[in-house]
Amino acid sequence: MAGGILGIATSGLLAFQRSLETTSHNIANVNTEGYSRQRTELSTKPAIFEGSGYLGQGVKVSNITRSYDQFISSQLRTSSTASGEAEQFYRLSVQVDGLLADNSVGIAPAIKSFFNTVNEVADDPSSIPARQVMLSEADLLRQRFNTMSARFEELGSQVNTDIKVHLNEINALGTALADLNNRIAADVGRASGKQLPNDLLDERERLLTKLAELISVAVVPQENGMTSIFIGKGMPLVLDGVSSKLTTINDEYDPTFLRIGYESASGTSDISNQISGGKLAGSLRFRDEILDPAQQKLGQIAAGLAMEMNALQKSGFDLDGRQGEALFSFKGDEVPVTANLANTGNAVVTARFQDLNVTPDAAQHLDFSDFRLEFVGGSDYTLTRLRDNQVFSLTAVVSSIDPNVSNLTFAGFEISIDTSAGSAVAGDRFLTRPTYQAAKKIGVNIGDPRQIAAATNVEVDPVTGKPVFDSSGNAIIIKGPMPGDNRNALLMAQLESKMGLLGGKASFHNAYSQLVAGVGSLTRSGELSATAQKTLLTRAQEAKENLTGVNLDEEAANLVIFQQSYQAAAQVISTANSMFDTLIGALR
Repeated sequence: MAGGILGIATSGLLAFQRSLETTSHNIANVNTEGYSRQRTELSTKPAIFEGSGYLGQGVKVSNITRSYDQFISSQLRTSSTASGEAEQFYRLSVQVDGLLADNSVGIAPAIKSFFNTVNEVADDPSSIPARQVMLSEADLLRQRFNTMSARFEELGSQVNTDIKVHLNEINALGTALADLNNRIAADVGRASGKQLPNDLLDERERLLTKLAELISVAVVPQENGMTSIFIGKGMPLVLDGVSSKLTTINDEYDPTFLRIGYESASGTSDISNQISGGKLAGSLRFRDEILDPAQQKLGQIAAGLAMEMNALQKSGFDLDGRQGEALFSFKGDEVPVTANLANTGNAVVTARFQDLNVTPDAAQHLDFSDFRLEFVGGSDYTLTRLRDNQVFSLTAVVSSIDPNVSNLTFAGFEISIDTSAGSAVAGDRFLTRPTYQAAKKIGVNIGDPRQIAAATNVEVDPVTGKPVFDSSGNAIIIKGPMPGDNRNALLMAQLESKMGLLGGKASFHNAYSQLVAGVGSLTRSGELSATAQKTLLTRAQEAKENLTGVNLDEEAANLVIFQQSYQAAAQVISTANSMFDTLIGALR
């Protein structure tokens, strides 16, 4: 009997010692990120049958488990993904919103100041100081366009940096998770699947949550204790104990435009369109929905203003009676065109904005989108508007000046295909970005205030006020300077209120206001989304903390209970020892 009592008491001592150790482990990790409260599960040892019945044999530690709920953990990852994307999108978009609305660098005040000086020239066309101020304001407007475009490019570089940092973090987490998979599977196998390595599982869950902040993931548990992690459309980031790698790849037309690549045995594939959720998706979404469209629309205003002013400048006459030159110009290629690296033909494609003196409504139809030109065959081409992927079929017209050059016109710009060095091959592609760099490239073309073409120099009927034409139908030009003629300057001043953009529905001010309002609306929506997702994330974290968090009051109470249980088991041993001593004494 003494042996039975000792065995039972010893089992109690060992069980309560394990319980005290587990409780101490909980207390020690109360502030450890991702730690889940553990509990020692006790069960009775199998009883022994004797004549009087089944006699208990004490207690044993059956397992040490952690508080865990798969649904709550999955909900936390989902909330982390949504919050990460919304917060990143808002953090970046608020910078563009503040930039556009800032009067110190914004375009609206500069446009207003410029047209004020145009009105002053119209009031006194012979005034050199007024003309000089107009040129100065034109240059200030140019600076505003250039500065804002440069800030947009800085934000683009920031996005590229963020993308690279996110990918490095994702790859590092993938490697760490693959390593944890191997260690967990080894420990699960060592225990034949009956006990689990709780601390390793907590660490894996913590890394999964961090990964979910960066990119949306699908987590699939395996029977051997490993976890498979998928991204995009079912591409494995971690499969058993092996991790894949994400990398950046350059766009086929623009090396500064980074895309997301997935490395596999078959090579690197572009998965940019498959990325969803997390900070990575937030950066990509900001670039696609706010940054690039804002830069394109800013360029649309710059290009439209230049086209309208240049048309009037070139149709008017300056203070010396000479025909005017363009007021604004664009550095380098007026409209950049980039050939696809996979092209096999040798045709040279260039583009430029249309001349309003030839096509008066070209500025109205100028689209802010980028376009992809593809050669079909013969004189046939397709032009894809990339903002909505709408495809237009176009036929090139051979130039009357050079038979090796064919021209296409669309949406305010003109494309020339020069085949003197070689023809295009079916499938050759070219990217043209009419307005993307217009704000960056715009400059002032004239420096002499006398060159401002404020005069019309067209003879006007004193009765009707209309131009007088010669027998050939041409307007009669008055030879020589007309310093007091302000008719062309008045037309320039009227451009301020002319509905010359967005299909003839917006002035320059209207177009810029719509740009500011559009970005502001998206930023406000992003702020609301970030706030809402943050709230949902906090609730998910609280739900997980309520389930898995360590409560020091509860653990302190458990310490007292297990300590008392341990002391009681020790007292049983002491009692058994006394009984044994009594029995020995009776046998002497």
